[in-house]
Amino acid sequence: MADVKRKILLELENKRRQAKIEADAFKAETYKKYPALFEIDAEISKTASDFTKRLIGGENVKAEMEKEISRLAENKQAYLEKIGLSKKDFEPKVSCKLCGDTGFIKNEECSCLKNRIIEENFKSSNIGESLAHQSFDGFMLDYYSDAPLEGYPITPRENARRNFDICKSFAFNFERTDKSLLLLGATGLGKTFLSTCCANTILQSGKSVIYISAVDFFKRIEKSRFDSDDKDVLLFESCDLLIIDDLGTEAPSVYTTAVFSDILDKRIRTDRKMILSSNNRFNEFEKLYGKRVSSRFAGYFECLMFFGKDIRVRKFLGEVQ
Repeated sequence: MADVKRKILLELENKRRQAKIEADAFKAETYKKYPALFEIDAEISKTASDFTKRLIGGENVKAEMEKEISRLAENKQAYLEKIGLSKKDFEPKVSCKLCGDTGFIKNEECSCLKNRIIEENFKSSNIGESLAHQSFDGFMLDYYSDAPLEGYPITPRENARRNFDICKSFAFNFERTDKSLLLLGATGLGKTFLSTCCANTILQSGKSVIYISAVDFFKRIEKSRFDSDDKDVLLFESCDLLIIDDLGTEAPSVYTTAVFSDILDKRIRTDRKMILSSNNRFNEFEKLYGKRVSSRFAGYFECLMFFGKDIRVRKFLGEVQ
């Protein structure tokens, strides 16, 4: 997020510089077209300078100075009206009138800066357009059966409500949450939907999020092995929230597993949260990634189980709308 903020502040600085150049060019062109305006401004500048010198010299001319400057300002205003211009025409053009494109109002971040950070974080989050508008308001408990399921202590709907509540609390209390989330269960049960709801909510708060499939995640780790610039790995380590979808569908190697383990450790040490989703059972992770990784899952993640009938199948069969 810090890099994004620096980038935006640099853009604002360049925008202000360009606006100043354009304003100066407009003034020079106007002076050329209306020499009398240049003479009025020159007289105002000289008068102010002369009076300032007299004040510094100890003369009591403040009232006289204010009267004369006011007279000259009125003359300038009358001339500007005559040629169809105003003082604002000579000011640098800014896109945000609240902060003047500085990004701050009395040392507080302006809404324009906050919105630009959110916009840039959305662009770099890797969330597809189809997922970018998903929110907790769209979560439908009716998609989950309210009938008991053999082998489970609660119904799929009761379980879905619990998972929904935990994910929503995670997203809206992100800076105070204790554990990362591990979402386990078969396909079509809402793991990806809730993950993207979390991502979108946290992005709206100005945090940086990377959303990536496990296949792409491990491919990019493998690619970093042969690149001198391990930018991807640094991003995985430093973003505020890292979401890896469909963990266990990739083909991990000794190298990628070791890097994955290091990323986990660094994120845990720096208290940076993750959301991992997988169709695998928990006891399969040790076979995939080794005991070190599976123990991290057990110690630092809250495990949410998803069970029931595939929502897409239920829709296809007409069981739900």
